Amino acid sequence: MESNSNNEEKSNEILLIIESKIKEGNEDIEDFSKKLIKLILSKFKYEEIENLMKAKLSNKKIYFIRHAEAEHNVLEAKYRDIRKSDVYDSKLTKYGKEQTMETLNKMKKKNIKFDSVFISPLTRTIQTFNLIKEYFDNKKTKFYITDFVKELVSYCNKNKGVKLSELRKFLKENNLNIDSSFMTKEYWWFNHDINIENEYEGKLFPLRLQIFVLWLIFRKENNILIISHSHVHSIIQGKGIYNADFKELDKSYLFNFCVELFNS
Repeated sequence: MESNSNNEEKSNEILLIIESKIKEGNEDIEDFSKKLIKLILSKFKYEEIENLMKAKLSNKKIYFIRHAEAEHNVLEAKYRDIRKSDVYDSKLTKYGKEQTMETLNKMKKKNIKFDSVFISPLTRTIQTFNLIKEYFDNKKTKFYITDFVKELVSYCNKNKGVKLSELRKFLKENNLNIDSSFMTKEYWWFNHDINIENEYEGKLFPLRLQIFVLWLIFRKENNILIISHSHVHSIIQGKGIYNADFKELDKSYLFNFCVELFNS
């Protein structure tokens, strides 16, 4: 039986592979995934990877917050027509902000010490983080913004956001110490222009989330929070989630969802 230190070394090597590939950029998510998995499998046997994943997950607790009520939620309920409810980069409503404060109170009751937080780059999720940031220990918690957990775009204006350069400027001006180094595209919701849907969407939407879950599994942190969207939760957990809900994710589902990367 291999020692824990040896397993940790192997896990760290896989983590370095994943993070280096993410920072290289991922113009084509399908090609990116194939190259990433091929590289990992060139260094480790599948059975070994599976055992490492199980060991890493056994020590983790991964939580999820869906953003609270946003403008598009109200419009969709009112009109049930995407042409009338499609607002650009949908923001939290007044009620949504109140919901978020209720979520903050739930977090305080649970008193979980988060090691890291991963945030979608859309405005409504950043607003959610901004409203609950007092909960976190800024000296111990690491914050990341990543398009791997952005919402399904599908030509919806509500799921397009500000350019990466503008986003970084906003974070700096508002003293939000969030690492954006794992984002590589200026226009992160489209490849080239507003009329071309990017490769993250449609049938490939689950693929980027599988890569994200793989990344989380091999990270060193044990208590992790994701601030994201309904479709993201539906894919990685097989069920929906209400606005402003705060839930712990099922690790067995995450594992089974993620191993599909190595079996496709």
